[in-house]
Amino acid sequence: MSFDNFLNLTCTINRPTAEIARDRYNANVYSDVVVGADVRCRLVEKSVKLMDEKTAEYSWVKALVLLAPRGTDVKALDKGTVGETVYEVKSVLSRKSGTAEHHVSCVVEALNG
Repeated sequence: MSFDNFLNLTCTINRPTAEIARDRYNANVYSDVVVGADVRCRLVEKSVKLMDEKTAEYSWVKALVLLAPRGTDVKALDKGTVGETVYEVKSVLSRKSGTAEHHVSCVVEALNG
């Protein structure tokens, strides 16, 4: 079975961008730009190694990971919508074997579900 068959869900990836406009409190007005529509993906729960910024040490935590095909444009703070649930990308995990990227892995957190 190929990796593309493993990706059994589709998601929409939105990136918040600052507009030129300001609100009445003189803060930037943000809007979402669709970076990827109907991107094949899969949500899995796995143990990942993350750096704790307070102690500057690595620790293993169980996290929800969004898998997407290689070349998918995903950055931290992007929002991915899978079905009715919106997930925020907390960090993008580096997954390279040699020089070729196999897929994109992102640690995500559910915002509304």
